[in-house]
Amino acid sequence: MKKVLPIVIVMLLIIGVGGGVAWSLLAGRYKPTEEVLDYASEMGLAENEYAVTLNHEVLKEDKAAAIDGRVYLSMALVTESINTRFYWDDNEKLFLFTTPTEVMKVTPDQQSYTVKTWDGSSDADEGYMIVRTYNGSYYVAAEFVKAHTQMDYAEYTEPNRVVMNTKWEEQQTVTLKKDTAVRYKGGVKSEVLRQANKEEKMVLLEAYDDWSNVVTEDGFVGWVSNKALQETQIETPEAPAFEAPEYTSIHKDYKINLGWHQVMSTAANSSLSSVLSSASGINTLSPTWFSFADTEGSVTSIASKDYVDTCHAKDIEVWALFSNEFPSDDGTRYFDSEKTDQVLAYTSKREKVISEVISYVTKYGIDGINIDFELISQEGADDYIEFIRELSIACRANNIILSVDNYVPEYTYYYNRREQGIVADYVVIMGYDETPAGSDTPGPVASLNFVRKGITDTLNVVDKSKVINGIPFYTRVWCTTADGNVSSFACGMAEALGYLTDHNVIPQFVEDMGLNYGSYTSEKDGNFYEIWLQDATAVEEEMKMIKEFDLAGVAEWKIGFESGSEIWDTIQSYLQ
Repeated sequence: MKKVLPIVIVMLLIIGVGGGVAWSLLAGRYKPTEEVLDYASEMGLAENEYAVTLNHEVLKEDKAAAIDGRVYLSMALVTESINTRFYWDDNEKLFLFTTPTEVMKVTPDQQSYTVKTWDGSSDADEGYMIVRTYNGSYYVAAEFVKAHTQMDYAEYTEPNRVVMNTKWEEQQTVTLKKDTAVRYKGGVKSEVLRQANKEEKMVLLEAYDDWSNVVTEDGFVGWVSNKALQETQIETPEAPAFEAPEYTSIHKDYKINLGWHQVMSTAANSSLSSVLSSASGINTLSPTWFSFADTEGSVTSIASKDYVDTCHAKDIEVWALFSNEFPSDDGTRYFDSEKTDQVLAYTSKREKVISEVISYVTKYGIDGINIDFELISQEGADDYIEFIRELSIACRANNIILSVDNYVPEYTYYYNRREQGIVADYVVIMGYDETPAGSDTPGPVASLNFVRKGITDTLNVVDKSKVINGIPFYTRVWCTTADGNVSSFACGMAEALGYLTDHNVIPQFVEDMGLNYGSYTSEKDGNFYEIWLQDATAVEEEMKMIKEFDLAGVAEWKIGFESGSEIWDTIQSYLQ
């Protein structure tokens, strides 16, 4: 027994020591770290740089800079994410801000800037440089951005950071029920961003089993233990006071019935008499008068004062169409995306275009401008909407109606219709070309579902009082050869129906499309032909939809392709 006792004691000591070591290791493993994150190093900040948090997101790739005691935000952040009405002309190195009546033009690293109105320009001075050059890039004073944007903005030091909010949507919040650490990542071993106090409120981004991702009021995006949180609340933050610029618009007290009149030369204006005799009920004509002469901003006009005076005598307004067509070597004109970009990407060229167009409009007594710029590139979309903004200033100052044509949003989603609906008087949907000319699969020009989607998508961002729906008077005749080659050509209503009639085909109504359809195999060439007719039936179905959505009116492409007076009678009956 005496021999056994020392062994037992030794074993107990070993177990005790081992257990203590194990407990120490275990406790160390789960003991929360108190190490504070080197935030500036983690964000890669130089001494005079600030981290940026925008709408509860830390932008690790974007930094603000302190220059001469002021914080400046990167040009890309300002123009793309904070306020898209700020515009940077990288060709002429100009920073622009456009309001309903003026354009502020700022040159980097200069304190004085230019304010340009339609009547002239003047110099202004904020007492500091609005745009600065930093590390080879351009930055905008946060103070100036805030003055022209509805946003919350705050600067913090130790560590340096800028916190901004531009959205005021419903959000979840949580309140701390005890003091706790806000950590960089979830888990007790993650470094600490800062200590937070009991009753402090935070925005909840996402909750997990043990940890929640939160945003503190001073802009830290981090993690807190769920044990420290009270129940979540649903709140909508109050937007800061801000006096937004007021964009006035011209609104007619009647439904617009606009006919596009294709005019290819000055002499072709003489066809107006036949247009007026056939298009009963029309109250607006849009002759194709203006286009680009070159890529320097010169504009070609084939407008006619007699044409305008004749229309006015019959109480018909003239909204001259301005297209982004350019002259070719063979004398024809064509839409050109690349050349359009070459014009609109330069502030001086946009100014020249606007000056020349307004000069023509006032010279001939034209009532409005109808912008029909097609094939705008996604890269040139910001230049395009800036052109519309600047043009709207001239139109507003001269009481000229500004309408803008767009193919359906599905095809032109990047055209910024929301801004068009604010700065322009009317937004026109070109509700056709559902199946374009080069398609490998035959199909209709404008089926009902296609038209409806174009309208509803537009109404998501533009008020119905400004939306005009364009309908087609043309039809595509589709040809499929024996070896599967597909081609098509466009023609008017009567001509399209004539092909079916000549082959003894009675078109059948396709209810879900709202169109009459016919097909035949030609004995002459063995090819298979299909036609989805744009006829009186199609027009009535489209007009029902325009009335259903209570749109501002209708536009027709193009006058001369309609089959007869019954088309105009149908249109007029739904506009009354």
